[in-house]
Formats: sequence, C-alpha cells, structure tokens
Amino acid sequence: MEQWVTEDDIHAARTRLEEGHPGWERPSAFAVGRERDGEPAFPVVNVPGAMHGLPAVVLGRVLGHTRGTAVYDLTAEDLRAAERGLAPAQACTVFDHPNLFAWRDLLDDLRDTDRLFAVFVQDPADPPVDGRDLAFRRAAGKATGGR
Repeated sequence: MEQWVTEDDIHAARTRLEEGHPGWERPSAFAVGRERDGEPAFPVVNVPGAMHGLPAVVLGRVLGHTRGTAVYDLTAEDLRAAERGLAPAQACTVFDHPNLFAWRDLLDDLRDTDRLFAVFVQDPADPPVDGRDLAFRRAAGKATGGR
C-alpha cells in the first residue's frame, strides 16, 4: 500500500490529486457531517488556516465535486472510499489527520437511521444550500471564533 511518509509526500499527493481532478478549486471550508435524530453534527470542521487541502480533494474526487458551494448525501461506501483514499497520509506523523480519524469514527458509530453528508463552501459569501450547510456554517463560525 502506498504511504505518504513526509510532509513533502503529503503536499505532492495533494498536488497530484488536484491536478488529476479537472476543474478542482479548493473550497474555503468543508466537512463531513452526520445527521442523527434530525440533528446535524460535524466531528471536524475544516476552515481557512486550519486545513491543507488533501482531505478536501480526496472527498471531492469520491463525490465528483470540483468547485462551488454544495451539499452531498454520502453513503457509507462513499465515506469508506474517501477514508481509503486518505489512509496513506497516516504514515506522516507531522500532521494529526483529524479528518481521517473522524471519518473512521463516523463509520464505526454509524446507525441505520443516520444520514451522512458532505458540505463544501467555495466562498463564505455564497448563500447556504440547505439547513445542513447552514448548520455547518454555524459550526465553522464557532471554530474560527465567530458566533
């Protein structure tokens, strides 16, 4: 199995994946969420200054997302595919890999009634797509010290 051991390996992998995903533009923020009992939750909120882009492009490739603000329903298999795509990064101990571990935890704790989804926000000025996007933006605001 391929492993990305160094920080340079991580950056090279991100560049390779971005260049191999025509039309890709890094979002300003993104997350994988879970809706349980009607309540959306985000184990990791990726906001400007707190992400390096690799998990976003891995997830974007799985979903076919290239740019823009969007919300996607995820299947467990989609999330497993994203987890497998990001797994080589775990060999690099320079980063904590919060998305990788959060995705694994979501899969381990998934109930039949849970709904998984992904949110990509291209520009914070874009209007929210739906209630899940709005919940994400509130969580992102709290993560960046906003209200």
